[in-house]
Amino acid sequence: MFKKYVFIQMAAAAAETITHPIDVIKTRKQVTSNSFPYIIKDIYTHKGFRGFYPSLPPAILRHWVYTLSRISIYENFRSTDDTFLKKVGISIAAGGIAQAIASPTDLVKVKLQVGQYKTMKDCIKNVYKKEGAIGFYRGIVPNISRACTVNMGELVAYDTGKKWLIQNGLEDNIGTHIISSIFSGFWATFFSTPADVIKSRMMSNTYTSIYSIIKNEGIGTFWYGFTPNWIRLAPWQLTFWLTYEQLRKLNGMDGFK
Repeated sequence: MFKKYVFIQMAAAAAETITHPIDVIKTRKQVTSNSFPYIIKDIYTHKGFRGFYPSLPPAILRHWVYTLSRISIYENFRSTDDTFLKKVGISIAAGGIAQAIASPTDLVKVKLQVGQYKTMKDCIKNVYKKEGAIGFYRGIVPNISRACTVNMGELVAYDTGKKWLIQNGLEDNIGTHIISSIFSGFWATFFSTPADVIKSRMMSNTYTSIYSIIKNEGIGTFWYGFTPNWIRLAPWQLTFWLTYEQLRKLNGMDGFK
């Protein structure tokens, strides 16, 4: 059992490292009206390649808490024979609980990504000085909402998609994992983008409420960054699930099912 938890953290770290630059671009798109090419050029011009990795430590730390919690809760509380709706309920609960625990690390990550601070230490120190411990939970409601929708799209889609493929003749192998991961990434993006936009804008202090976002920019704003969000989530899911599944099999464990 302990090995499984380590494998989750290893897979999450690999996925986050590979896709972190896309996450940075996506977050900056969500808090500004700048185009993707402008954001990429601006980051590279001012900071070079390293500029695409401003918040990797808190990002990995977040997933060591968040992904470990949500995957473990989902896998331990759902059964392969559960109904679709029951799996949806468990995935939502797993995402919400995991994000409630990990939200402070997410706030630090966002503030580093939008350039408000240069180091994790400075960010933590200044947030606590200005707002106290409660400051680390700014945007927690949309953050939990995003986690619930991501998990609903990701875990249920991967779980049910993989099961369907195997029931229809495919083996539990890399090919099946790739197809299931792509399916998972699309639905995770579809359901989570609005909450992700709200979370990024509130955590970066761009806005203080959902109402203020709608009033100033309209409801269409909630889908800003959909493309980079999907571009990030798709390879994130692919990297995570392939790594996690292979680590399990290499160590004599059954695949995720």
